[in-house]
Amino acid sequence: MVTTHVGRGSKMATNKTGAITNKDLVLFALYKIGGAEKEVHTEDVAAEVFRYPIGKQRYRWERYAKYPDKDRVARELRRLKNMRGTSFVKGHVNIGSRKDRLDGWMLTAAGVDRIKAIEKHMAITLGEAAGTHSKYKEEAFRRRIASSYCYKIYLKDPMMKEAKDHVFTDMLYCLPDAPNVRIRAAYDQMLANAKAVGAMDLIEFLTAARRRFASFFSK
Repeated sequence: MVTTHVGRGSKMATNKTGAITNKDLVLFALYKIGGAEKEVHTEDVAAEVFRYPIGKQRYRWERYAKYPDKDRVARELRRLKNMRGTSFVKGHVNIGSRKDRLDGWMLTAAGVDRIKAIEKHMAITLGEAAGTHSKYKEEAFRRRIASSYCYKIYLKDPMMKEAKDHVFTDMLYCLPDAPNVRIRAAYDQMLANAKAVGAMDLIEFLTAARRRFASFFSK
């Protein structure tokens, strides 16, 4: 049996036989195709799930088994979004009119934590290569953070005592007066990317930035 822990008081595992759960399968597929750094269309997630033999068994049409069932994958993503106490993904499927329809999913930082905890087990079971850091363009991500004034202040003073709010929001590509929910979402996306590439130094920086700019994270 494979059992891991994600975060304080949050327990997750494959099922009692050690088999991969449906939620883990869909989450892993989203991770493999870049869901920590960009929005991924529901159909792309379904196509990735369908690459795996167990995905073909679990997410195929009933009468036409050679086709992936996008609707069932979408339901799984919605469940991952609305997990009790923790959202592992954010996004939506086919929201709005056909002309302006929005569809896309990303991993949250909690979702990356969950995948990292079981990545090796998943990769072995699915016959995939473990470690997807190259898919997340670590160098480009590092350059983005390193060029920010917020990070430069941090290098001189890890407490960032003299940093103003706008240096934090600028790094996140947000306006200083943007709603806190927008700022938190941008921060979570950046943290998810840092965790996906395993950049511990950048995770420490982002953790320090959250402490320094705690007012943005209050309700």
